[in-house]
Amino acid sequence: MLPIYLAMLDGEEDKNKFELLYVTYRKLMFYVANRILNDERLAEDAVHQTFLKILENFDKVGEISCHKTKSYIVTMVRNTAINLYNQRKRHTTIPLEDVEYCITTEPISVAEDLDHLARAVLKLPVIYKDVLTLKYVQEFSNEEIAKMLDISEATVRKRLERAKRRLEEILEREESADDN
Repeated sequence: MLPIYLAMLDGEEDKNKFELLYVTYRKLMFYVANRILNDERLAEDAVHQTFLKILENFDKVGEISCHKTKSYIVTMVRNTAINLYNQRKRHTTIPLEDVEYCITTEPISVAEDLDHLARAVLKLPVIYKDVLTLKYVQEFSNEEIAKMLDISEATVRKRLERAKRRLEEILEREESADDN
């Protein structure tokens, strides 16, 4: 499949960068998709669809080996796999909150406040973690997030609003527990 993806790119630098991304993350992407789908063929489809989505936004991909890129790729393949799962089970859907979060995506921080915030983010349901990560870590616009996750911009805004509200609640509870 790699030659097909490379043919979709212009410039030798982009081709080399994509090839490195492909070699670095292909197995991880398959692992994440297969954990959700429990079907190797569907997992391969999820990986393929994710690579196509990545190609659409390839100019947004930074350094290949950084945590931010890994987080972006895991989020993308997980959402693609969930969408495939839900398409396969048209009448039975899997709540996003029930999908095991395979790899943490919070940025590593040395500041105590950021560490506290990161721990609070981990307590959020996956649908909120994903939009927060894409918005504030990956720095995508609401429009780009909506396109990546196959949801409306209004849904993105609502999830961001709910995620912030839940984060406030979590942090307030932890703060009051620390005071006791």
